[in-house]
Amino acid sequence: MTVTSFLVPAAGVVTAPVLARGLSTQGRGELAAALAPAALMLAAATLGLPDALTFYLAKHPRLTRPVLIRASALTFLLGAVCVGVVLVFLPFLSGDNPALGRLIIISAVLTVPALGVSVFRGAAIGRQMWKEVAVERLINVVIRVVGFVGLWAFGRLTVLTAVMINVIGPMVSGVVYLRLLRGPGRRQTNGEHAVESPFHVGHEVVDDDVDATTVPLPQGFSDIARFGVRVWFGGVASMLLSRAASALMVPLAGETALGLYAVATTISDLPLIVAIAIQGALFGVNSKAANATQVTSTARLALLFGAAGCVVLGGSLPLWIGPLFGAEYQAATLPTIILMGSALVCIPGLMASTGVAAWGRPGLRSTGLALTLVVNVAAFFVLVPRYGVYGACWTSLLSNVVLTSFMLVVAQRVMRVSAWDFVRVTGDDVRRGVAEGTRILSLLKRLRRSARVPRQADSRSYR
Repeated sequence: MTVTSFLVPAAGVVTAPVLARGLSTQGRGELAAALAPAALMLAAATLGLPDALTFYLAKHPRLTRPVLIRASALTFLLGAVCVGVVLVFLPFLSGDNPALGRLIIISAVLTVPALGVSVFRGAAIGRQMWKEVAVERLINVVIRVVGFVGLWAFGRLTVLTAVMINVIGPMVSGVVYLRLLRGPGRRQTNGEHAVESPFHVGHEVVDDDVDATTVPLPQGFSDIARFGVRVWFGGVASMLLSRAASALMVPLAGETALGLYAVATTISDLPLIVAIAIQGALFGVNSKAANATQVTSTARLALLFGAAGCVVLGGSLPLWIGPLFGAEYQAATLPTIILMGSALVCIPGLMASTGVAAWGRPGLRSTGLALTLVVNVAAFFVLVPRYGVYGACWTSLLSNVVLTSFMLVVAQRVMRVSAWDFVRVTGDDVRRGVAEGTRILSLLKRLRRSARVPRQADSRSYR
């Protein structure tokens, strides 16, 4: 899981300059605008069910198949409704651009299967199926890198083909989760006890070393759905926070400003993407057995890795952003640095919100995200029309200050830890970070060496 968490931002490093050179500033802005409604669907149509499945299946794995089938059916239905909503607001979302409107429709329709994949992923995390989650992430990364680079190399990279690669990847990679539909579960063993299940799957097997009283056996799908709805409000707010700029930048500041902002976020979000991947695993583990010390120490390590990444990227950024992305993107240097600071501010808030949700209080996390969204939208409409891409960057920084401040205060009360425990990096944290970084580099080197062996064997076979 840790290695694949770093593969996602690594793929962004490879594909971002390819998209920038292959699509131009305006084309990059059109791609961001075309994908923005589909990204909003991923939060709205799932109704918070992926996190709800993670939370309940971590302690009640035998419920997996019946709950997963119902959750998937509901998600597909809501996905169809969301496509209808996109059609209604299409003139505004596309800026009355017919070509962009067609791209938005294509991405929205093809996102519906990806909604089901997100539900399956939530169940897999709850079941602690880290291998499958890692494989799914790896397949998605390979499809994106090979697809974008291949299309660019053969002169076939357009906004349409880029949209197709973005939406097809999740559908293909989601096949790894089909094993979740097998069988009702495992037999009771020593150290476990059985309780009656309301989902007509016999008796639920529960580990005796897990505090199941914190997550009682749901008395029907409605219990899971209620938890999901409490998560859903925050999920929608979170997605709006991440995609509002893509949806609103064109009417407020133009496609060129959006293109610059898209490149700036692509670079500055690299540390944040790793933190979000860690956040998902942390939620799955703590849904099974809550551990406040693990949450706070993980927050500090994520912040440490994020800071190191931002120092390396930010320090060298003026040297390579122009040559790598194109001369027109040199103007994105300062916006990128501002957004890196925003990403660092966000990391402790993400980890604190994960702990709050794993402690069974997702409504508080949603409240914090909703408050942040209000601040974000208000600042966006005030700053972006006047300052363009810089206004969007300062809006992001202000929003993350609000989010992290709120979540640290809430986590302090819910988890009974000090807010400083999330941000005060110690010498032990630095040593652990160095050790973990060394381990990751060692794994990557082994993977690289193993990849060379088949190529060498193939070259010998042709001699």
